[in-house]
Amino acid sequence: MPLRLPPWDDRYPSKSRLRLEVSMMLESVVEALLGQLGEGAFVGIYAKGSALKPWDSPLDHVPELSDLDVQLLLHDPDLLDDLERALAVQADLERRFFRRAPRPLHLPRPQIQVINRFLESPTFSPSPAPVVQTLFGRPYAEVYPLTDREAVREADRWGLLERAKPEDLRAFPLNFMDMPGKYLFHCLRQLTWRVGPTASRVLSLLGSSFEEAWGHNRTHLVGRLEAAEQAGLAADYAGFYLCAWDFYRSGYASSDAARQAVRHGVRVLEAGRQLAQG
Repeated sequence: MPLRLPPWDDRYPSKSRLRLEVSMMLESVVEALLGQLGEGAFVGIYAKGSALKPWDSPLDHVPELSDLDVQLLLHDPDLLDDLERALAVQADLERRFFRRAPRPLHLPRPQIQVINRFLESPTFSPSPAPVVQTLFGRPYAEVYPLTDREAVREADRWGLLERAKPEDLRAFPLNFMDMPGKYLFHCLRQLTWRVGPTASRVLSLLGSSFEEAWGHNRTHLVGRLEAAEQAGLAADYAGFYLCAWDFYRSGYASSDAARQAVRHGVRVLEAGRQLAQG
């Protein structure tokens, strides 16, 4: 039986308000970057990730856990290695956001990466151009065009193995044991950047096209996993985000919800590794 995902109803905060706050943070980030570093510092600024894809169910965005991915291509890739310059950007984006949203429902978390070095790596894959917003500078498709689809599939296999290394899986119990109450959020942060891409990487290995595997939200990916006879993985993937939602809605007070999210997340990583090993 297909997994039944909850609708985004009045049990959850307003989707439109959360969307607006994500947009406010994105605008604040771009203004702070350009204001502090100057337009001449950038080849391009790009935004991607679950925060910008359609939200068809609560699975698709968990406030404060789901990142707002901002990627920078700089003329000088070392520019933001300077602590004071980086802190000036951080202070500026924070100030701009709270000017726009004095009493927000949530504080969207920008994940800002300088991608100059990644572009030279065989394990760095682009995102489908339609799901990436070019915020400034050269179009994304020009900066990193997709030229080798088989290389992407192999990068996905590598990612499943690398993000679930046996030594990391063995370290999780002790890393998580001393995180009571609200500190369990740090456990979810350790997992989310590993869990998030797992569905897309698995679908890629199972034969889905690059656009199908990487161009859709989590609600869609769960359905595709079920269609690919990966019902257990689909249930754990959904469970990670839905339990994380329960933790957020409790004001980070429901430790049971966070612990259950951890269980789901680790099972996702283990299943992904097993599939990658063949």
